[in-house]
Amino acid sequence: MTQRAPVGLVEYRNHTRWAVVLLTLAFLALLGRFFLLQIMRGGEYRKEHSSIRQRTERIPAPRGTIVDRNGVLLAHNVETHDLVMAPLQVQHADRTEELLRRLLKLDDDEDQRLRELMKVGLDDPTRYDKIVLRRDLVSDWCPFDSTRLEAVEPKRKVLWCAQCGTSYDPLSSEATKCPHDAKHVLAWNDSKTGATCARCEAEFASTTACPHDGAALTERTFSLRCPKCGHHFNNERAIIEANLYQMKGLDVATSARRIYPKKNLTAHLLGYMAEVSQKDLDQQSGTYVPGDRIGRSGVERAFESELRGRWGRSNWLVDRGRGVQGTPRPDPDRPDEPMVEGATVRLTIDVELQALARRALRYQRSGAVAMVDTRNGEVLALYSKPSFNPNLWSGRVPPEVMAATRQSPYSPMLNKAITAYAPGSVYKIVTALAAMHEHTATERTEVMCLGSYEFGGRKFRCHDRGGHGGVDLVAGLERSCDVYFYKMGELLGMDTLHQYATDHFGFGMATGLEISESRGLVPNKEWHKKHGGWMPGYTLSTAVGQKDIRSTPLQVARAFAAVANGGQLYETHLVRQVEDRNGLPLRNIAPQVTGTVPWTELELKLIRLGLWSVVNTERGTAFTARLDGLDVAGKTGTAEAAETKVGVSEDVARWAKDDHAWFAGYAPSKDPEIAVVVFLEHGHSGGKAAAPVAMRIFQGYFARQRGATQVTVPAPAPAVKPTRPAGPGAPRPKDESNDNPNVNTEPLDERDFE
Repeated sequence: MTQRAPVGLVEYRNHTRWAVVLLTLAFLALLGRFFLLQIMRGGEYRKEHSSIRQRTERIPAPRGTIVDRNGVLLAHNVETHDLVMAPLQVQHADRTEELLRRLLKLDDDEDQRLRELMKVGLDDPTRYDKIVLRRDLVSDWCPFDSTRLEAVEPKRKVLWCAQCGTSYDPLSSEATKCPHDAKHVLAWNDSKTGATCARCEAEFASTTACPHDGAALTERTFSLRCPKCGHHFNNERAIIEANLYQMKGLDVATSARRIYPKKNLTAHLLGYMAEVSQKDLDQQSGTYVPGDRIGRSGVERAFESELRGRWGRSNWLVDRGRGVQGTPRPDPDRPDEPMVEGATVRLTIDVELQALARRALRYQRSGAVAMVDTRNGEVLALYSKPSFNPNLWSGRVPPEVMAATRQSPYSPMLNKAITAYAPGSVYKIVTALAAMHEHTATERTEVMCLGSYEFGGRKFRCHDRGGHGGVDLVAGLERSCDVYFYKMGELLGMDTLHQYATDHFGFGMATGLEISESRGLVPNKEWHKKHGGWMPGYTLSTAVGQKDIRSTPLQVARAFAAVANGGQLYETHLVRQVEDRNGLPLRNIAPQVTGTVPWTELELKLIRLGLWSVVNTERGTAFTARLDGLDVAGKTGTAEAAETKVGVSEDVARWAKDDHAWFAGYAPSKDPEIAVVVFLEHGHSGGKAAAPVAMRIFQGYFARQRGATQVTVPAPAPAVKPTRPAGPGAPRPKDESNDNPNVNTEPLDERDFE
């Protein structure tokens, strides 16, 4: 007989089974929920979770400005506006693109680029970062020259080509002068349907068909005008923002853009900015993030930390449920970091003197000017030709600009004022001082110059093949007699010349300039032994500034400033002080004497007399360039520097074979204020080419000091009618008036003082 289990036990077993079933179901439900959340919808919830984590926003610090010694603005910031797209939020892409085409009046090429950009973003469904669809929407500033735009009333009508995007002013084909300035001649095409003004670059059409492609022109109205270049615009930023409600996923992002109002005039000094590289990020971790911009050269680079300021950080927490955005609240564990604006950097440069230097070099292909205050070593002007537009290099450089720069035989990106070249005879002041101070020569010592000097079985020729006759130190400087200095070099020796050049005149050493500069080279015997071997004849070449010696125009200017002020060798500076936003000095850069020239009163007197004679006596090598009413003392120099350039025109190849031309001097000779050095790359002759350029600078400087309202810089009168060259590498017409085949007689205009 089977014994039944107690009723209570049976019920207990049933309850246990149901409990196991329920627990199993609950576990399965929980497991299913986990599977749904973690596997099926994990990406969605991870994305939502990331949006509720701690938030940090970088607060950009406005970059500091750069001004010249008188407060003229040389570098500043303007707001720039970009049209950006968040791909995951875009709806109705085709309709959005069509609306943008109509609002921004895009031409065919611009419309195609816009479609391609949108397609790239929309084809990647996991892309969270924003895409820039159009940079630099027109708002308050001209996109061509960064001048503030002005409103135009009534709105002005122009003709626009939807195919090529060009805007034209309607104009009769009978017109010959630009209607914007009534001065410059228009260049009409052969069919007289289109014209261009070379000065303001405005384009004109005499028909309703595009002169470039024949497409039909339509009328457009504009409400903004640039007072400088004359171009007309509409406020694209305002137009886009007013229609954002129709374009979900698009927005206008505002940032700052660096602007250089003087463009090419100060480009080599200020440098330019560029996006940080991976190397920058690695070297300065925590300071920059991808997309930041950094000073890449010049003052922008040298004073990056002062100009950059310090970016701030705002930290907060966001409480948010699914689909519901809560109010941000401060993060108690991470206090905010305040933003610190960048400082103002005030230069020693006078922008008007910088323009004076550029204007004086107008007729030359390539060269540099250095102007130094003899009383404190401040650099008043430092100009290198040709230059470049830093506004174009402070972003994505246009391919055509990059190509033109690389192809130019004149190295426009190179700052020739602080690049080392063979100095030629301007270096003879070193040999002159060493000869007297070492008692190798006195004021009465004469050397007979017959046109050459025999040494070591070879002839070292003088630039005057007929010879100068008996020459003492003053006459040797006056006539730049090579034979006199060959003899002094032989008696002094290479190492003595090296000592005087480096220890007392600063050649072969940094001048103290804040931006990157060449140190040059002053060889001694040991250097030659390590670089090809030593020969005694090298001393003779070095004594006249030839062979392997190299110096920069600024180093030469510093040395001549020491002659002018009695022997104090100053550290040179581009920056006068660093200021806060209110103009209060944060750091002053005071003049500093780094060395003295150990001459006696007689030695200094004789060298100064020789330099004065160079310009002011009939046998002086710069006599034909002298100025009436102003005593200038100086030294000419012509350095052998033949180069072979491949892939250039015959004219450029001929230019590269010529000598470098130098003039270094100071004025007034009895109470000097400034020292000026002119270097002309392959400029032909120091006396015939460089000296006249320097005299134009001296004349302009002292005319300004006397209170002249407008500085007039005389130019050599060409024997032929001046013509504008066809392009960057086109031949320059020969100027017979100063026997210089490298003179450019391109006419001057007001752009020289922009």
